Amino acid sequence: MRWLNRVYCAVLLAGLASLSHAAEVQNMFEVTMPVTDQDQDTRATIFQQGFAEVLVRVSGNNQLPAINLSDAPSYVQQYRYLQLDKLVNIVPAKSDMPVPTHNLWVRYDEASVKKLLRSKGLMIWGAQRPTVLVWLAVRDGQNRYILRDQDSSPIRDAVNLEAARRGLPLIWPSYDDKDSKQFGFTDIWGGFFETVNRASQRYAASAVLIGRMDWQKKSGWQIDWSYMQDGTQQNWQQRATDLPVLMAAGINPVANQLASRFAVSETPAGVTSLDILVKGVEGAEAYSQVAQYLQSLALVKQMYATDITPGQAQFRLDINGNEQDLRRTIALNRTLSPEAMPEPSAVTPPAPVVLRYRLKL
Repeated sequence: MRWLNRVYCAVLLAGLASLSHAAEVQNMFEVTMPVTDQDQDTRATIFQQGFAEVLVRVSGNNQLPAINLSDAPSYVQQYRYLQLDKLVNIVPAKSDMPVPTHNLWVRYDEASVKKLLRSKGLMIWGAQRPTVLVWLAVRDGQNRYILRDQDSSPIRDAVNLEAARRGLPLIWPSYDDKDSKQFGFTDIWGGFFETVNRASQRYAASAVLIGRMDWQKKSGWQIDWSYMQDGTQQNWQQRATDLPVLMAAGINPVANQLASRFAVSETPAGVTSLDILVKGVEGAEAYSQVAQYLQSLALVKQMYATDITPGQAQFRLDINGNEQDLRRTIALNRTLSPEAMPEPSAVTPPAPVVLRYRLKL
């Protein structure tokens, strides 16, 4: 049985390593929207629109149940008007429409929003989220190109805007000499994704989203999306003339799928108590780092130290979910690295399971 245990640990650690790349989403409970005036009715409308956006972002679910958005003002913690520096993605569709004069910044109360989601039985997706690498090949008539991190483009801006609304961290490739030596535009356009996936490894993303975007005079834009994660591939297509519609069609399915995997339910029935031993905890600063990190995890309801000895600390966690939920969540960040479980003994009775990790320096 010992060799089976070693195999199990090796497979588990390899699986977790594939999920070890994440980013912390900032300002999850904030929105900034353009307004054409500072009237009370306009402000109330923005409060409702922003509230809906925050609920979707935090829950990870864009199919929310019936929630009374007219209650939005009671969830507002702060708001202020900001002067517009430039009009980006907010130019009126028609020349006779009013032009925005300010941005309205709104922050919603985190505790109240989470309480509402729990009362509706909805999941809560923490700020630590998987990163998604985007390869977007565009053919807009005579021009064809792959969008890069350094490019200034309304298409790229539209993708980033939709991703920000869903709280999805994106990585845009540099597509430098190292990338271009491995594949080109025709590889993406022809669906030869093997070379694209190999080139994607340098960016250390959790998943890859590939888009083939084509402008057609009669019907506008068409995008063929392909999403790859953990050896699986999903494909879908969208036609539209508006960039926000196109990009929402690419970002929403990805965000929904990742949320279904990493968001947690904060219902009392789903609470589990687990022990976690962290090695490499040398001194008060390292202990504080580990404690703050564990407490910050979205699925952790309560945490306290049970044993502190030189070089290590053990904690008891009450979590919303199970052991695998906790492992997946920790694997998203590079703070802790998993260690193999000790081999079971046939002489002594099995001890309670203690998850073992090491603090990365």
